[in-house]
Amino acid sequence: MELYLAADSGRLQQAMACTTQLAHMSYRIGPGGTLLASPLPDTLRGGLLMLSDEGGTYPDAPEGLCRQLVQECLHRRYAGVILDAAPPESFCRTLDELLARQERRLYLPEAAAGFAPHGMAVLCTALTSGSLEDRLAAAAEKWGPERLALDLQRMMIDYPLSAGGEAAALTPPQLHALAEGRATYFSRPLCARYFTYRTDSGSRFVLFDDVQTLRTKMDAAEKLGIRQGFFMLPEVEDLAQSLFGA
Repeated sequence: MELYLAADSGRLQQAMACTTQLAHMSYRIGPGGTLLASPLPDTLRGGLLMLSDEGGTYPDAPEGLCRQLVQECLHRRYAGVILDAAPPESFCRTLDELLARQERRLYLPEAAAGFAPHGMAVLCTALTSGSLEDRLAAAAEKWGPERLALDLQRMMIDYPLSAGGEAAALTPPQLHALAEGRATYFSRPLCARYFTYRTDSGSRFVLFDDVQTLRTKMDAAEKLGIRQGFFMLPEVEDLAQSLFGA
């Protein structure tokens, strides 16, 4: 599978130590629908441009921002653009068409994939219910496997088993501390590991991914013909060397 590692400019060196296939989380929408970028090396070339709408909004007239994105792709020799949220239909259609003319690809959430005839639907593999294999098979049938890429989001969630508690996202160090010395089990439908533990307020359930579960998810996707996937720093900072074979 062709894998990309998403990282912002502050983690660029860390990411480059693992792979040259990077998705650059250094771009966002600024005032008036302009394209803003964090500093990147002048010589940086290749990979993908990852656009965030955090702190900004998509413009009503999308052509200007879309042309800025395409120009940045040409300048940096990016192979395409990833959208981290579902944008308006007009923006998706305009950017998809402009990128296709330059033989670049648009990656966008599955919910918006119908707006981009040339685009790649990005499917999140972090499930808490149902079956991942069924989810992948349904998406492959709907879009075609050649139009799918995986968001290999790492599961690290701590749930209460009693009523009234709240789920909590874990960091890698927190996960390792909780899992140390505990028996863990594999959920085949979710393709994730889990364990339980007790606190003064009751029992809790931790659902998580490791290198093996993430590779199993990739294997299941590849059997269906899905060939691309994304990981993100710092989510997989403790697993990246193994996942990318560096």
